[in-house]
Amino acid sequence: MKCKSAVSAVSLSFILMIIFAEYSRAETFKSAEFLTWKRESQEFYIRTSVGIAGLIAAQNDKRHADCLENWFWDDETKSTDHILDVMRKYPEYHPRGTILAVLEKRCGEFKYGR
Repeated sequence: MKCKSAVSAVSLSFILMIIFAEYSRAETFKSAEFLTWKRESQEFYIRTSVGIAGLIAAQNDKRHADCLENWFWDDETKSTDHILDVMRKYPEYHPRGTILAVLEKRCGEFKYGR
């Protein structure tokens, strides 16, 4: 992700946490409920989650970060649609868990040795 995009994603993540605070903390929040949201809200949530994941990867493994950037940001609509399809298949899981699972399947685990 480009630096400017990364900064924007971090800024937006704070807004997201405020707007969707009750959802993001709730253990009972499931993808099934997330899928009832307006498409714009879904895209915002996914974009922000992927952006934060990309920032974490960029601080630890350039190859991992490049994979995330190339997969998601090169065709954001297609990538978002894929994530939403997985959520439809597994509606009982939290959306963030599903997003992370999709990213890890595509680009590898977020395990970094120090």
